[in-house]
Amino acid sequence: MAGSAWAALGLALILAGLFALSRLRPARGGLTSPQWMLLLGAVGMAAGMAWDARLGGLETLAALCSGPVDLGGMLALHLAQLPLAHAGMLAGGLVVVPLMPRLRRGCRRQLCAQLGQNLLCSGWMVVGMAAGSLVFLELAGWAGAVREPAAVLAGMFAGMVWGMVASVSLVQAVIRLSYGPPARPRAGP
Repeated sequence: MAGSAWAALGLALILAGLFALSRLRPARGGLTSPQWMLLLGAVGMAAGMAWDARLGGLETLAALCSGPVDLGGMLALHLAQLPLAHAGMLAGGLVVVPLMPRLRRGCRRQLCAQLGQNLLCSGWMVVGMAAGSLVFLELAGWAGAVREPAAVLAGMFAGMVWGMVASVSLVQAVIRLSYGPPARPRAGP
């Protein structure tokens, strides 16, 4: 598979994840806090990865290509080989905490303005990045393709989106368990 095929597969999975996220947290106008966090986190990750690449060149991504086949090992390798990419993703995502109350008036009381929830979500995004890399590298093996940096990058970005979807899904499940099902309107007298 060529790099463009990995990019196309990654883009398709990113779009599917964004669609799932829009169904989980519909926007009432403008972007939701998870969408802002994802956008700013991706920008931060790309900027950090550019610095990581300058420090280690393509060897950084090549190490991920030949890396471990378990999630814990891949996560450790990700954090060791691309520390600035992960720090950039975290920093970009955390910009949402002070940004959302300025963009949405009612956000001060909601989860979108809470640091702990954003840190938890960032953790899910980091795990998603490592898991996405593993999945894409396994796909490369099944397809008989070279395990190349394009597969790792596509997997990382797709995994970051699906990590966000997992985080939002879990937060919503906890809220439903804490507060019970939504109240149903009563029928007439």
